[in-house]
Formats: sequence, structure tokens, C-alpha cells
Amino acid sequence: MNNITIVGRVGRDPEIKFSGNGMAIANFSVATDHGRDDKKKTTWHNVVVFDKLAENVAESLHKGARVIVAGRLEISEYDSKDGEKKKKTELIADAVGLELRFEPVKSVFVAEDPEEAF
Repeated sequence: MNNITIVGRVGRDPEIKFSGNGMAIANFSVATDHGRDDKKKTTWHNVVVFDKLAENVAESLHKGARVIVAGRLEISEYDSKDGEKKKKTELIADAVGLELRFEPVKSVFVAEDPEEAF
């Protein structure tokens, strides 16, 4: 079974692109910390999200937000510009949520139609 869940901070705003058939694909990074004080180590995770979840992530997340991401790890190989074989590890997300343990989320409801607001 290939399941992983991480809790950390968004390192960069999600970037969204659309495939040739119109499927949304969002990419962002998450930083997780390990250890304490002077022995603290940060690990960066590349996260990929597809379809409607990708659109929601791109609209809702921003750099610095605390998130919980669940999904699977995928390792792929590619050739670098200098012809060297490289490996890339990505977390393919099935679920992304805000982590509310240490701080509340400040949200604003904006209705497209003012009549919907009430």
C-alpha cells in the first residue's frame, strides 16, 4: 500500500495548468519540519493535484498556509539538460485540507450575485 499523509506549510502558491483535454493540474510545495530547535530539519515535498481538487487548491491555498495532504508517492525518472539521469518524487494528492490546530482560517464569502448573500 502506497499511502502518505503530511502536515506542513505551503511553500509557494499553487500553479495551475490545463492539459490538452482540459483537465486541471495544480503543483505546489509543502515544507515539513522534523526535530527540535538547533537540530530542526526541513523537508520539501512536491505535490500534484488533478481535476476539480486542483482548481479548488489553486483558488484556496496560498504560501504559508498550514495544510494536511494525503495521497500516494510517485517516483519518475527523467534526463536532465546535461543528459544525466535524475529521479523526481511527487506526492499525488487525493485530499488537501487546511490544518487548523494552531491558527484559524480567515475567510470571506463573496457572492457572485448579491441576492445570494442573504
